[in-house]
Amino acid sequence: MHRVIDTPWNTTRHLKALRRGGVETIIRYYNHQNSSSLNEKRVEKSEAKAIAEAGLSLAVVFQQRGGAKGNIADLDAASGRADAMRALELAERIGQPEGSAIYFAVDHDFYKSSHLASIRDYFAAVAAQTGGAYRIGVYGSGLVGKTVRDAGYADLIWLAAATGWAGTRAMLQTGGWALRQIWPAKSAPLPHDGNILSPAWQNFGQFTPGGEAGPAEAAGFGPWGQPFAMMQVIARNGLNLRRGPGSGYAVEKALVQGAIVQALGRHGDWVNVDLDGDGYSDGFMHGAYLQTVSGGFPASVAHIAAGVPPKPEALAEHRAAAQPASAMYSMDAANWDPQSPYDIARAELALDVREVPGPGSNPRIVMYHSTTNAWSGTDDSVAWCSSFVNYCVEQGGYSGTGSQRALNWADWGIDAFDAPREGDIVVFERVGKGGHVGFLIEDQGDYISVLGGNQNNRVRISSYPKDGRMGGTEYKLRAIRRA
Repeated sequence: MHRVIDTPWNTTRHLKALRRGGVETIIRYYNHQNSSSLNEKRVEKSEAKAIAEAGLSLAVVFQQRGGAKGNIADLDAASGRADAMRALELAERIGQPEGSAIYFAVDHDFYKSSHLASIRDYFAAVAAQTGGAYRIGVYGSGLVGKTVRDAGYADLIWLAAATGWAGTRAMLQTGGWALRQIWPAKSAPLPHDGNILSPAWQNFGQFTPGGEAGPAEAAGFGPWGQPFAMMQVIARNGLNLRRGPGSGYAVEKALVQGAIVQALGRHGDWVNVDLDGDGYSDGFMHGAYLQTVSGGFPASVAHIAAGVPPKPEALAEHRAAAQPASAMYSMDAANWDPQSPYDIARAELALDVREVPGPGSNPRIVMYHSTTNAWSGTDDSVAWCSSFVNYCVEQGGYSGTGSQRALNWADWGIDAFDAPREGDIVVFERVGKGGHVGFLIEDQGDYISVLGGNQNNRVRISSYPKDGRMGGTEYKLRAIRRA
């Protein structure tokens, strides 16, 4: 799920699930009145309070109709004054702090000079009415965003999902846009759109209701601190997305010419891509048929040869080999030194290790298994979360449990249950089914976010309940341990 979503529906009853899915900011609406078909469109104080209590931030966009279906009469000076006055009233009602942003929607592909002039008048009235208390954003096409920003009436541009709208592709090639909407996700029970955050605008006007505006901007990195690049498919007949970096891997799907993806790194001629902008890999595409649209291409990710893990005296060589993977987390790769098991785990995450479907095995998972004495050489169909943690611990210079059994980690190292921190080892009992082990990312209240192996058949970040059911499995947190 995307870090930033927008929805015309009340999110209150979905907030725990959204947070578990990785959502950080929810964009909701201001308007004059709800329609019968979208009777929850306007955010109310109770929902805003619930969003804040769930630890999420909020952003807002004003849209009554916003010129939809070419109704330019929605976008003149008189409408701008009325919409801005209403937005200020609603901002006060929900506790929106000054200095955050209010976006105003232009929901049509306007390009005629007379229409653009009317839109300029609309935003001039908005800016005058708000008096600088809030940052002003514009939702719409690249041309509309540029027109309003160049006139000095807005500084934040949120690009609508329709990349064919006037000026949008040109805007994507600049650092001028803050958010880019993705086509609607079929995501019942809460329909929503996803959004990709530009690296130049980490602060896009989000805020905590009743609290503060979002953090200062940090340009140059993508949503997870990665170098940022957006690329488009330039193959006339489309391009396959494969499970691994090579033509021998299975095809997940085909993307049409012009489709835009976020690039995470290179494996030789292949590009590791993210389709949703959530920071996770969705597969690999051949780099010869991809063209950079925005940002700079990320540093290469070394595809470290699989085999028996190096012995302690060879660790320095291993670190040198793993070093390029650190570029996924830090621009200063030359100074990165994977001292801890957690650093090793993050480097493995960057390599996007996953099981091979069918009778074959991923040799890197076989390598993890070689650290667990009872399962040396076992294929990737055998549970490998403990083997993954053993591998990371050994590469960090420690002795692991030597066991494929996850619950054996409950007595390893130092007890950190009462004062956990990022990178600690968390141990769950899967009641009646054994256990699970991984590295703590974040305590989320009723859930813990974990970086681990064999999570949906891959190395990834997932959330697990401390005491509750997920799917058909009951989980209980049994231990948190530290090296």
